Amino acid sequence: MKRAQKVALLACLIALVGVAAASAHVEFSPDSVKANKNQIVNLSVPHDCTAATQTTEVKFQLPTSINTSTFAPVGVYQHGKLLKSWQEKIVKSGGRSYLSVFGPAITTGPDGGKNSADIKFKITPTGAKGSQLKFPALQSCTKGLSVSWIQPRPADGSDPAESATPVPVLNLN
Repeated sequence: MKRAQKVALLACLIALVGVAAASAHVEFSPDSVKANKNQIVNLSVPHDCTAATQTTEVKFQLPTSINTSTFAPVGVYQHGKLLKSWQEKIVKSGGRSYLSVFGPAITTGPDGGKNSADIKFKITPTGAKGSQLKFPALQSCTKGLSVSWIQPRPADGSDPAESATPVPVLNLN
């Protein structure tokens, strides 16, 4: 194999690994929605805390601009099927509102795998077009482990995979 072909192959492999890593974060899918419109949004949880744990809860801090009266749970889905044993509810603590999503332990891994859990709910994301709403999250797992999805995303707009545990962001358009 010629050197140029090896370099091209290596570049393709690096790109594929980067895409896989990027999909392994708790993120909105799609990550852009209409501003000030009541709609269903989807948060994807593609892995557990470790390879040897299962997810039991994901708790998102809601931005202060979210009117919680517009919240309506839609459901938690895995493999396209509704997980009836999982619940979504708004809880208030310390003057903040949180979306708590919980149920019996489920395997959502490995990273970016087919076991991803999709959390769907209806809200009205308020704000100006072009703004970003941040949803810091805590993913709780079995064995007392957790992952805090709170790291800032790269300011230059580059791939969020540059952050190990980036905060989920909803872009308004």
